[in-house]
Amino acid sequence: MEKIEWEDVQRIVLSGFKHLPYSAYVLCRFRSEERAQKKKWLADLAKRLTPVLPDPERKTQSAINLALTASGLRQLGVDEGALNSFSFEFLEGMAPPRAADAPIPRRTNILGDLEASSPEFWDWGGWNEKANHVDVLLLLFAAEETPLDQLIESEMDAMHGVADGDPIVLKGHLFPDMKEHFGYVDGLSQPKIEGRPERKHKAPENGTCGIRPGSEVKPGEFLLGYLNERQARVANGEGRDVRRNGSYLVFRQLEQDVPAFNAFLSDVSKNLGETEDWVAARLLGRWRDGVPLVPERAVANVGGSKNDFLYYYEDRAGLTCPIGAHIRRANPRDSLIPDPVTALHLSKMHRIIRRGRPYGERWKPNGQERLGEKAERGMLFIALNADIAGQFELIQHSWLNNPRFNGLYAGTDPISHFSGGESITIQSRPANLHIPRPAPFVRVRGGAYFFLPGIRALQDIAAS
Repeated sequence: MEKIEWEDVQRIVLSGFKHLPYSAYVLCRFRSEERAQKKKWLADLAKRLTPVLPDPERKTQSAINLALTASGLRQLGVDEGALNSFSFEFLEGMAPPRAADAPIPRRTNILGDLEASSPEFWDWGGWNEKANHVDVLLLLFAAEETPLDQLIESEMDAMHGVADGDPIVLKGHLFPDMKEHFGYVDGLSQPKIEGRPERKHKAPENGTCGIRPGSEVKPGEFLLGYLNERQARVANGEGRDVRRNGSYLVFRQLEQDVPAFNAFLSDVSKNLGETEDWVAARLLGRWRDGVPLVPERAVANVGGSKNDFLYYYEDRAGLTCPIGAHIRRANPRDSLIPDPVTALHLSKMHRIIRRGRPYGERWKPNGQERLGEKAERGMLFIALNADIAGQFELIQHSWLNNPRFNGLYAGTDPISHFSGGESITIQSRPANLHIPRPAPFVRVRGGAYFFLPGIRALQDIAAS
């Protein structure tokens, strides 16, 4: 087992900061001049960044992590030779620039960012390069709202003279019940990295997949410089590779239409003669309290784990958990090919670490929104991976947006922003249930590909 330099890794790779429920994501672009001032800002910030070690159990009252786009690295003086070592997807960006009459870029089609979710309509990071260009993402976390506001103000003051214009500040927060706006407990299924520092006297977490033997994922699937599941290594320690101990960070602002989602559940439940919770569980693959449909609920409650399950032997035909349900598409586990052992290994090559948080207030049925005053709410989605194309993009394009996923004939992810597919299929006997696919309940409002460097790499960039 490889020894990982956790003291050099930013802590968000291993922690969702659940003890710091208030968060802010500060997006800004650099001023094109004053490189020396930008390097000084980076050198000072590197001292404040929160690493995995020395104390992974330390209950801090705040935390700071930093990620940069390709243009942000370039603005900080990273030379073209080093930049060219990064992946093509990162260098091109999530929403490659598009001329007025040009075809839709390939990457936009891959992600399904079309119609209302087109980068043409994004609030940031989209095709309006002058207004929406982003270089920096600061990830700030605090135990309470007032300290978070103070942390935002302090970090924005530190960027005075470095940032071009006013930064965009997106606030997220964890609700006490850990549910997102559609009412599901979130963040349960996270990969367990081989070689992670173990916490003493700590019971196994529901959110890890390290319960079954061999379920740990190689560190190179998330951190550059280590072996991945293919026994390959991207980046190394020779010459202080700027990529080592870093990870690609996908950030997307996903707006959720909660009233439309709830109305859909109500209509479908009446048509099927089932409860709304029954329908909601078939869309996601879990009950709203997080208990998975596979195995059966009575079995799942034994032992308390909400993530110790597979599909091939328990539910190959999708009669318990629909094949097209969200969690089954996003992590097929052992179900994609007839050999479940090989299938599980293939799935491990496409895992991502999710660190997203809801934003906006919860929808209240009797609130003013019924009078036409629509509030903004949704998910600030964050994914960490070492291969954007083979992990995040493959999950999005080949699994979530694919009407032919795992033997299906129609339909896409029922909770995704992508509008393709004629219907939602729920496997049943004697005949499958086919539910007309409504307009998406989710809309992309912004996004970008970032790199989350190791702390030593940031120090080197600042000192170069």
